Amino acid sequence: MISKFANRPVLRIAFVHLMSKKRQTAVAMLGVMFGITVFIFQAGLITGLQIFMLDKIVNNSPHVHLYNEPDKNPPSILSKIYNDDSQMVVVRNQKQKEIDKKIRNSSGIIEILSKMPGVLGVAPNVATQAIVKAGVKQIPVSISGVEIDKEDALFNLHKDQIAGDLKRLNVINNGIILGKGVADKLGASIEDVITVATTVSSIDMKVVSITSTGITTIDDNRAMVNIRIAQKLMNKDKLYITDVNMKLKDVEKADAMSDDLNRLFGLKAQSWKEANANVFSVFKIQNIATYLVITSILIVAGFGIFNILMMMIYEKMTDIAVLKSIGYKNRDIRNIFMVEAIVIGFVGGILGLAHGWLASFVASKIEVKLAGLVTLDHLTINFDPMFYAAGFAFALGTTALAGYFPALKASKIDPVEIIRGH
Repeated sequence: MISKFANRPVLRIAFVHLMSKKRQTAVAMLGVMFGITVFIFQAGLITGLQIFMLDKIVNNSPHVHLYNEPDKNPPSILSKIYNDDSQMVVVRNQKQKEIDKKIRNSSGIIEILSKMPGVLGVAPNVATQAIVKAGVKQIPVSISGVEIDKEDALFNLHKDQIAGDLKRLNVINNGIILGKGVADKLGASIEDVITVATTVSSIDMKVVSITSTGITTIDDNRAMVNIRIAQKLMNKDKLYITDVNMKLKDVEKADAMSDDLNRLFGLKAQSWKEANANVFSVFKIQNIATYLVITSILIVAGFGIFNILMMMIYEKMTDIAVLKSIGYKNRDIRNIFMVEAIVIGFVGGILGLAHGWLASFVASKIEVKLAGLVTLDHLTINFDPMFYAAGFAFALGTTALAGYFPALKASKIDPVEIIRGH
């Protein structure tokens, strides 16, 4: 009977305990709040940057890239002639044969790929290394010979354009598009004439457009020309194609598609995930570090709650004895301290959500002008509601677990022993 009557007093008793130790209660709540605030801010910051980079990678990279991959350990000519197991052939300082990177029957392959289900578009490419010169300045770049209309349709180049008009590549014979990093290093601007030189040819070209993707490695190395000009720079015929780039309707099918194409055409087919495996490994390390830090903070907060509740138990021994002597059961005593832990977690969690959102919002508005792996004017923050739900659930779970053992200890206290002690 008393147990039923005690259900509501349990809440009042828990509230009195918490208010009687305001400083300790506040410290416990602040520990939870700090942990959740850091969790939301760091998770939003790290995943926001990752989403930004993934978006840039997906938009600026082919989902599947086909090319000729040279054999890393080609057999020597002598080993092909003397293939008897009883003979030993030794070749010193073997020179590698120059590998022709041309994709044979590229037009037929492109036609087949274009008709495949799930393929959004296909674009040919002629890739080579070159030196670009402007006055006394010269830097190495990766030249891409493209059909600009197809390239723009697949990679949305117009969205990255910051100067000029990339469509002029169709009307100006020797036009060139430069990445922002290349243009800055050369000091080149629209209509400037620069020299592009390969090992076999050199051509003067006019800058028709400058693009900026926000990814430094691309912007510092990108140069695009008409596909025929690229073939001319390499002294090749108009059938010479080194790469075929594909965009898919579903980017997640790129790995399976690349395996199929590798078997079908005998070419190296590389998915966008494989090409950017180093970036994904950095993402994994970032995520692991973030979750370890947050878990550590919440564990420390949990120990703080554990210690505070244990101190309350020792200080409230007489109260516990009185409550048990008037009919409160073990579960009632346990519930009192569990309520205290959950209240600390609930209030701390709510404060953490509010401060986490506020910190993220303020950070997203601050102009930072970051330059490195990526170029950012403002921090990109991910305000995913799942972070807030997970943070709040983690706060309640951690505090409930931290409060369970002190509550269990309190419920097992023998009132007779306490009274005898007094």
